[in-house]
Amino acid sequence: MQGADCKPRLLDETDGFSDRDWEKIYRIVSVIRHEFLEEDDEARYGTASWIAAEREASDAYRQGGLERFRTVQELADHIESSVQPEGQE
Repeated sequence: MQGADCKPRLLDETDGFSDRDWEKIYRIVSVIRHEFLEEDDEARYGTASWIAAEREASDAYRQGGLERFRTVQELADHIESSVQPEGQE
């Protein structure tokens, strides 16, 4: 899919979004831009935020503080069970 083709599709997908929805989208885009678009492909792994997140994840893993899943479906079910239905945040 060409990048230019994505623009109209994105506008169609976001038609009717509330101001709150747009704020969430803006935050996501800001993170993606900083972490994945503005940095070289490998450069993001050297950022302070990435290193801190890696350290935190490694510590949690060593302490047994991470959920473990046998299948991708188990992981997806776990993620979906923690998502609040819209309007119940």
